Amino acid sequence: MFQYFLKNKKTLILYLILAPAMAVTSVLFASSLEPLVTASTKGNLTMFLKYVTIFVLAVMADTLVSYCHKISRENLRKEFLIGLKNDLFAGIMSKSFQEYRKEPPSYYISIMQRDVKKVSTDYFDSVCGIYRVSVSFMVTVAAMLRMNPIICLLNVAIALGSVLIPKIFERKLADNSEDASKSAAEFQNVISDAFIGFHTIKLYSVFSKIRKQIEDRNARCEEAECSLIKTNYSVSYISEVCTMIGFMLTMIISAYFAFLGKITVGAVMAISQLIGCILVPFEELPIFITNLKAVKVVIDKVQKYTNGTVQETNEWVQNITDFSLRAENVAVAFDDKKVVHGVNVFFEQGKKYVIMGESGCGKSTLVKLFVKMSACDGGNVMLGKRNIADISDNELYSVVNYMQQEVFLFDDTIKNNITLYKEYSPEAIQHAIECAGLKNYIGGLENGLETKINGNGYNLSGGEKQRIGIARALLAGAKVFILDEITSNLDVATERFIEELIMKLEGVTVIMITHRMNEVTLRSADEILVMKNGTVHEKGNFETLLDAKGLFYGYKMIAS
Repeated sequence: MFQYFLKNKKTLILYLILAPAMAVTSVLFASSLEPLVTASTKGNLTMFLKYVTIFVLAVMADTLVSYCHKISRENLRKEFLIGLKNDLFAGIMSKSFQEYRKEPPSYYISIMQRDVKKVSTDYFDSVCGIYRVSVSFMVTVAAMLRMNPIICLLNVAIALGSVLIPKIFERKLADNSEDASKSAAEFQNVISDAFIGFHTIKLYSVFSKIRKQIEDRNARCEEAECSLIKTNYSVSYISEVCTMIGFMLTMIISAYFAFLGKITVGAVMAISQLIGCILVPFEELPIFITNLKAVKVVIDKVQKYTNGTVQETNEWVQNITDFSLRAENVAVAFDDKKVVHGVNVFFEQGKKYVIMGESGCGKSTLVKLFVKMSACDGGNVMLGKRNIADISDNELYSVVNYMQQEVFLFDDTIKNNITLYKEYSPEAIQHAIECAGLKNYIGGLENGLETKINGNGYNLSGGEKQRIGIARALLAGAKVFILDEITSNLDVATERFIEELIMKLEGVTVIMITHRMNEVTLRSADEILVMKNGTVHEKGNFETLLDAKGLFYGYKMIAS
């Protein structure tokens, strides 16, 4: 985590210089009090005005350096957080499908928002604070030793003792911090589910049940955060008590020395200012140490996601010509239950395939092996002559495109949703639009390709969204289209249009999962695979399977 302080070395160096500068100006401010008070008792106006001028200049220098120090700290924080959030986002996005799906999206949002904020307030502020108070302590001790060694050593002893305070609360703080982080993530999860499931909640009248979940998680979240804050307050209170005791003892001893005539009244005032630079920093130091211990749980969680990178090179793709897919005796199990087992399939480059079967027979699980969305528990999955496990995600997805029922669309223009912010020639974009059957639709829009898409495509029909997804994949250069029941939510006419459009695509392999008996689509397929209980039960073209009078024939009769 410390490496993020080094993102901008100039900003860091300026902050490192200003912290001791602020300590020096504070000492100068305190030291200027003694001659000012002394001069006020001498009756010498010239001397008095001289020390008033010195005092005013010291105050101005102290406030100016303090201001510059705060500005430099915030600039340093900015660089720190920019680097952290950039790496955190890249790390999350570099995860595989299996790794990513271990947590809900709200979990990652919570990390990017709440946990990053905790790092900023509890880690960044504490590291900067420890540096600041350490420098201030050393500068002030040097000044105090010259004025009165006995008072200086007394304050140092009290201050050092206060550093031990966080040890008392270490375990409790760690537990409270972990509980607060977990509770916040759970609350954000149920809130996210409620907003995403708005239609279901309204249509099935389950608001009271969902509201109870929200209220319970909300209360748990706030209770956990409150417990953490109260524990921090306890540490602060004990530190303040130590500071107050130190201040009282110092002032009593200083006043006694003044009574004996060993120091001046001005010196007492200067000491009263300087002891603040010894005791107050150590009042803050236990809090900083406490926060560092408490935030360790959050730091560990954040650091799990800050070491990933997303590769953007496609050199391997440019050097191959074989885009066939093969599954060799593959097996997939979920919770010890075999979903796919003993499957051998070969999808030849450029041909069209349809996979059918009852719900739960393993169709989606099988095709997801080709995009690493399913974990292979046995056998091999090949793209050309390379095992898919040895191909980087970026290389694989530039060749193999997977589409589900819902095409995700950004709140941006149709053009940016098709190009996905990459540069293509107008001719290439137009060709993809025509192949996807979008030419007439886009041509009829007032703003054409610059038409804004809102709310993940709320202003588009299901068919239009699917065609944008097809154009997007074609433009990206996909050689294989895997389509997982993409037309199941469309009306029959739109379904047939989309499926026929896909089956007519030239130069790409199509693997389409469907549960409907669209005869035109099935007849245009080079091969139909029928799955049952996790295995490929039969395969062949439309006529062959009908003649065999097996499962496919039964589906056809039911549909008829």
